[in-house]
Amino acid sequence: MKRELDFSGREQLYYQIYDFMYQDIVDGKYAIGDLLPAESELVSAYKVSRATVRKAMEMLANEGLIEKKRGHGTFVKSLKAKSDDQKIISFVREHSEDARVACKKVIDQSVIKADSEIVQCLGLEEKASVIRLERVRYADDKPMYIEINYLDYDWVPEAMERDFSKESLRVYYVNHCHIKLAKAEEKIYSVLADERIARLLQVEENTPIFYVKRISYDENDIPREFVKAYYRADTYYLSIKLEL
Repeated sequence: MKRELDFSGREQLYYQIYDFMYQDIVDGKYAIGDLLPAESELVSAYKVSRATVRKAMEMLANEGLIEKKRGHGTFVKSLKAKSDDQKIISFVREHSEDARVACKKVIDQSVIKADSEIVQCLGLEEKASVIRLERVRYADDKPMYIEINYLDYDWVPEAMERDFSKESLRVYYVNHCHIKLAKAEEKIYSVLADERIARLLQVEENTPIFYVKRISYDENDIPREFVKAYYRADTYYLSIKLEL
């Protein structure tokens, strides 16, 4: 449960605790209905005030992730935050009921010049600077998918100082950039894994995988994020909800 807090004052303590708990919930450490540590346990573990812990828990409750039952404690209500962008088409992990330890590993976090595709997707000037964030998501020691995020550097230059192996990018948008992603456009392909992708996903080269391109927009219809993702086809399947 316990992670180290940064007491330097650069970031509010309640936000740090909130982000730790958020990650544990959406990454599957807890299941719906699981009992969370009591406020007193968190106060003792993090050496902070009860008010600090309570603020963090209120933020989780406002996201619809947890609910408090008087006399019984605080339970996980949902594994998906209200601030997450909604998708008609989503990827669902097989065997999601398995108790696995989820983690993310940052492969690359750098500033590059946008190519023509990124320029078009994010509506940027030619050769604008963008942050390229590439991460691999694991369940236990098994790589599940690769996600590459491209962000306008002028929008989030301080993102280069963050550790997104531990912090949620989506939460960072909401709490630091004050941006909520409202919709996304997604294209899904079936491709063969090249040598590099196969190595990162620990599959044979030329293995069929899902390849996704996604543009996410904020509430003002401004494109904020361009994503390329590679999913293991033996681990994920498509779930499609149609409104008729």
